[in-house]
Amino acid sequence: MTAWRRATYAIVLLWLAAMSRLFIADVWDETSALVIFGDAHQSAGQLVAMIVKTPLPFWRPIPTIIAALTIHALPPDVAWPLLRIVNMLMILGAVVLLLRALDAWAGRDDRRDFFLVFATLFSAGAVITGGWFANIFDVSVLLLVAWGLVLITRGWFMEAGFVFGVAFFFKESAAMTLPLLLLMVAIGRLKIRDAVRVAIPTLAIGLLYFGLRSLVVPIGSAADTHQFRLDMIVPTMTGLVESYWRETLWAPPGIIGYVVFAFSLVAMRGWRARAAFVAYVGCAIVIYLSMFTVYQGHELARYVMAVPHLTFLPRLYLVPVTLTLYVFALDRRWWAVAVLAIPLLAGAAGVYGRYQRFQRNYRDLYRYARHEPKPVRIDYAMKPLHDPRRGIDIGDFPDAPLRLDPRTGRVVKR
Repeated sequence: MTAWRRATYAIVLLWLAAMSRLFIADVWDETSALVIFGDAHQSAGQLVAMIVKTPLPFWRPIPTIIAALTIHALPPDVAWPLLRIVNMLMILGAVVLLLRALDAWAGRDDRRDFFLVFATLFSAGAVITGGWFANIFDVSVLLLVAWGLVLITRGWFMEAGFVFGVAFFFKESAAMTLPLLLLMVAIGRLKIRDAVRVAIPTLAIGLLYFGLRSLVVPIGSAADTHQFRLDMIVPTMTGLVESYWRETLWAPPGIIGYVVFAFSLVAMRGWRARAAFVAYVGCAIVIYLSMFTVYQGHELARYVMAVPHLTFLPRLYLVPVTLTLYVFALDRRWWAVAVLAIPLLAGAAGVYGRYQRFQRNYRDLYRYARHEPKPVRIDYAMKPLHDPRRGIDIGDFPDAPLRLDPRTGRVVKR
């Protein structure tokens, strides 16, 4: 075994150890899921029917059903850590499949594999998707895309397209597989006719998904998570490009983010690959329209509860950024992956620390509620919660005797 291979195993163990320290408390969408799907008055069949028919801001039935049935079958304190472990295992499974596809396409290279594994795991996207089970959607798509890439290496193009298409039922970001095929053609790793054979079933199943989805959540409607506002294209583009390789909008935008993105563009081999990468990022801008436009203000940079949704934003980078790293590795540009691992690691470190503080705030809140008369009403409009199990009601309650301080994250009396 080479030193690079041993180092790869070591960083995987280090990542697992670091992630284990994020098992502090269920938060936000996790807690809501535990309340909704843990209702003992509903049968498993009723839960499945509700998920398939209910017009939520999204419609991703397969992973939602998996999470719901797990929560329904297990005690809450078992379900949320288990589902986080499942997410972590899916990330590692995706990494293994990506390495297998690389070996089949470009031969074994332990140094290349080390940097790809390091850059993927020690990124903000991997930290938040592995540490928050509500991100089952993103990590499921990444796992399916990695599986599809392995199928392509075996010449099973239609089968790979089927897997890519099924990924739409896990999250709409599966659409990134189409510009990925273009990138692989541009770097000479896939023939046009083979890319078309993959794209046909991908598009067919993707259109089927959007057709079924529109029956539950009309595309672009007020109930849809995507409003497709054309005036948000430029802000989304600048936000995504600047933050692409640090995977966070926590700090104000800076020139370094644009410089690193420019480096990744130049690092692509030849103008065809660069043009394909621009198209790839353009597709991401459309898919994630309006989601990369709000930066954390510098004066609030220390306060995780002030603009708390930014804590979870890194999940959106997982699929597009990881697949970009894969393209670099496939094209034998391991040095580009090594350079890009630096801003990825910096972003991950910040997200890791903030997410720890975020969970501790909620853990302290839950502990406080144990000893108070029920229900405990707390004024905090950012994320309403009705949790009968803990006897907590959080929401826009100006008359509540308690409030959550957005600067400290502490529950304080008025």
